[in-house]
Amino acid sequence: MTSLPPGREEPVVLVIAKAPAPGRSKTRLAAAIGAVQAAALARAMLLDTLDGCRLASSDVGIVCAADEDIPLLTEIVGPEAPIVVQQGMGLSGALTTGARHALSRGSAALLVSSDIPGVPHGSLETAATLLGEGIDVVLGPGHDGGYWLLGLRAEHPELFVGMAWSTGNVLDATLSRCVDLNLVARLLEPWRDIDTEDDIAALDDLLDTLPGERTRNALAQLSSAAIAPTTPEVSAP
Repeated sequence: MTSLPPGREEPVVLVIAKAPAPGRSKTRLAAAIGAVQAAALARAMLLDTLDGCRLASSDVGIVCAADEDIPLLTEIVGPEAPIVVQQGMGLSGALTTGARHALSRGSAALLVSSDIPGVPHGSLETAATLLGEGIDVVLGPGHDGGYWLLGLRAEHPELFVGMAWSTGNVLDATLSRCVDLNLVARLLEPWRDIDTEDDIAALDDLLDTLPGERTRNALAQLSSAAIAPTTPEVSAP
């Protein structure tokens, strides 16, 4: 595990995830690559994200949307990652639940998307250090205008209520709310969610640099399948 500066407590880290089942996870991506392959990629990203989070904290769990997610998530991740079922609907409910649960256990909460190709090296440690120094909110920007990481040292549900999720304005709207609430915010380096076929294409030249090995392999298989020549059918004589 990467050490934090002396005197800094480990953050409590929760990964926001759906059970990676065909037809339930990565539905936008499934329209392009198929439900089974989309679920396999979601599984790879979840496992890589959990591994990356464990480099920054020994207290890493999952926030899921519904009780029905628990059996498959437990089968995939094992008992090492406790699972919390969100209260409330949508991403607002997941983040509110995650922040409340994490801050009941520690002095800082890091909420991480499971839709990323592994955790950028040192990013969670940097977020934890900033929170320990008194920064109120730390955000990991996404290339799609949202964020893949949210760090808090106190609950601020106002950051989530009425937010227009899945739009390109989420990060800017969140920063605006921080100003309105007199919260000091800091940004990490941008990172990429994988939600669409375009997101996969944008990573084609970066596969060797991705931190998540399972995700690298899954994306490489998708790329190979996409370029593999098809053999014409031969009619029986």
